[in-house]
Amino acid sequence: MNLGMFDSPDDVPIGAVVFDKDWEMPAEVAGKDGYFVDLRRPTGRKWRARYNRLRPASAWECRQLIAVGRLHIQRQKGAQWT
Repeated sequence: MNLGMFDSPDDVPIGAVVFDKDWEMPAEVAGKDGYFVDLRRPTGRKWRARYNRLRPASAWECRQLIAVGRLHIQRQKGAQWT
């Protein structure tokens, strides 16, 4: 790999947690389409990024993504209409 980035789209595993350098946030790989990778966050945000703008997420960034998911679940429970 080059500077922690992926050398080709085939190097990006689906289901892996990666860091998007353009959006400066971690996300899970949901799919691939040519040079583009489909990303998603636990909040439901989805976007596409070029594979060469991604790098494997650090352990801290993986924990950050899990924490965002837990916070989102808590907020959804508190926002329910009764």
